Amino acid sequence: MSSQGETNDVLNRLTMRFAEHVAALTYDKIPQDVVAKAKLILRDGVGNELAASAISEPANAMVTLVKEWGGAPQSTIIGHGMKVPTPNAALVNAMMGHGIELDDAHGSGLIKAGSVLVPSAFAIAELSGASGKDVITGVVAGYDVAVRIAKAINPGHRQRGYHTTGTVSAIGAAAMGAKLLGCNAEQIAWAIGLACMQSAGIQSYLDDPCMAKPFSPGKAGFNGTLAAIMASRGFSGPKKVLESREGFFNAFTDSVRLEDLKDNLGEHFAIMEVGFKPHAACRYAHGPIDLAQEAYHQDGVRLSDVDRIVVRMSELAIRQASKPVVTNLNAAMGSTQFSLALSLAAGNNGLKEYWEGYKDRSVHDGMSKVELQADPAYGLGGRQSVIEITLKDGRKVTRSSQEPKGEPTNALTNEELERKFLAMTTMVVDEAQAWHLGELVMKLEQQAKAAVVPQATVVDNGPALRAA
Repeated sequence: MSSQGETNDVLNRLTMRFAEHVAALTYDKIPQDVVAKAKLILRDGVGNELAASAISEPANAMVTLVKEWGGAPQSTIIGHGMKVPTPNAALVNAMMGHGIELDDAHGSGLIKAGSVLVPSAFAIAELSGASGKDVITGVVAGYDVAVRIAKAINPGHRQRGYHTTGTVSAIGAAAMGAKLLGCNAEQIAWAIGLACMQSAGIQSYLDDPCMAKPFSPGKAGFNGTLAAIMASRGFSGPKKVLESREGFFNAFTDSVRLEDLKDNLGEHFAIMEVGFKPHAACRYAHGPIDLAQEAYHQDGVRLSDVDRIVVRMSELAIRQASKPVVTNLNAAMGSTQFSLALSLAAGNNGLKEYWEGYKDRSVHDGMSKVELQADPAYGLGGRQSVIEITLKDGRKVTRSSQEPKGEPTNALTNEELERKFLAMTTMVVDEAQAWHLGELVMKLEQQAKAAVVPQATVVDNGPALRAA
């Protein structure tokens, strides 16, 4: 931190300042480019959820449990159509949002807030009757809170083992949800406080591949939504929860980047810093995947011709995405080794390719050809990467990148994002339903009730894979 005086000035009333910003934000105060970005993120998130409704084993295990619980028919389970209590809908839909590794991502914040904020927004909108404009405004506000906190506490938060998408997205979801429920600034601060008290999520699944990874965002959706509902009903929470001695910052990180907390709140919208994922893989694997696909398409490299692949990445990139053996589809999506073998076998790393490639023994065998090396020049969590492919005939192909495709400075086009959405959704619904769903989201500001979106995802007889 900086001087004690500056620290006190920035942190003074921080929770309330966030709450006041969220309460005061209205649709007409949001620039049109920010509205456009928000709708792209909402469409991308709904597409993730719908595809995962048929494919994600962890999410569907939770769907089964939530259906058994039953309860008040308040909010829709994406794809399935059954209505359940709103926190439970946020739980299962957020697990879907993180269930196929295609959710949006913020680089320095190490957070994939969309997997939590998008499903929570629509779940609460069904409860509150919120309009499309309300949801857009709420999501923009939720990103303002979540991204700023995530940037401020990382990389120290991550170094302690926390999963920022679980811990911090709940806070953004609570602030957003309270706004969608009509709360005032004090109640929004209560919701932030109640979410912080529930904040949780560690990344031990990286050391033991299992079904648990989407559970963290799922609980973030549940916790944030529950906090918002409680606050809307007068249940008070700590209004100094971020900054107090016994608060979130002191509990969850060793240092706080003050500049990320005083970042022109109300003028700069943090949602504009968020990137989209073109590949169904851990974001840290995307740089090497980009390069392997270039080698496939531009250099004619095929997995069967490869002797060895050396990848230079940052230390955290290896910690996050090194899985030399994978035992389920979710782990395969999180493995750089599997992803590169798939790139050179199929030339693409979409959801369809992972679904098919996981069943291909040659792709699993090809993982052993990949060696990951930490490069100190990339710092702890840099996104730079280099791959050096040695072919069986002795030739070498070397490629490098500074950042993966999909970041705001290396953006996917609107056409590429539309193709991504259709590729995800048409694995579960026909093209007509996919187009209709996409149009509803891209014209969300025209919808009197945002509930039309989750209801348009419902699949007759339940979601199932149409194409593979």
